Amino acid sequence: MLNKFIRGNIIWIYLIIATSLAVVLITVFSLSHGINDIFPYFFLIPVLLTAYAFPHRGITVTIILAWIYIVLVCVFGTFSTKIIATHTAWFFIFVSLGIVISHFAESSRAGKTQVELLKKEAFQQIEHNMEQFSILNDQIRNPLQGILLDITTLDEETKTSISDKVTTIEKILDALEERHLESEKVRKFLQKYYGFGKN
Repeated sequence: MLNKFIRGNIIWIYLIIATSLAVVLITVFSLSHGINDIFPYFFLIPVLLTAYAFPHRGITVTIILAWIYIVLVCVFGTFSTKIIATHTAWFFIFVSLGIVISHFAESSRAGKTQVELLKKEAFQQIEHNMEQFSILNDQIRNPLQGILLDITTLDEETKTSISDKVTTIEKILDALEERHLESEKVRKFLQKYYGFGKN
């Protein structure tokens, strides 16, 4: 399960690790040279990437990154009330952003999953309806042919009246069959270009 997760998200994992390492190096360099203003913004990159790519794990990784940030500040930074207050505020900014983005990313994915499920169900229903139509079409045409055979013993006027009605029903069925063929083309198009109906 874990291997499958890693294989499926290998690019995101490498990107997050690479940006995290780069940010740690930038932070160490900045703090060692007395630069306190710019490097916190770089921490936003792995925080945003993690929260977006892995909403379930995003909050945990964001908190870990925020703690790494605080540890680096304590180890390599200079101590003053203002600096400590600023970096503590950044800690909470990282965590808050991680939580908010993870929540929105998760909601967005859940919404997309729901839409995909609805599309799949709708397409399955269309296919079912088309199959049912083909069956009903045959079930109606067969009795109509039987009616035409049965009316041979009737008088001409009744025979003509029934025959006309049967012809009218057959024309309606022909029109429905044309619509069915058009629907079949649309179904194949959706299947080919949008992947509907494919497992």
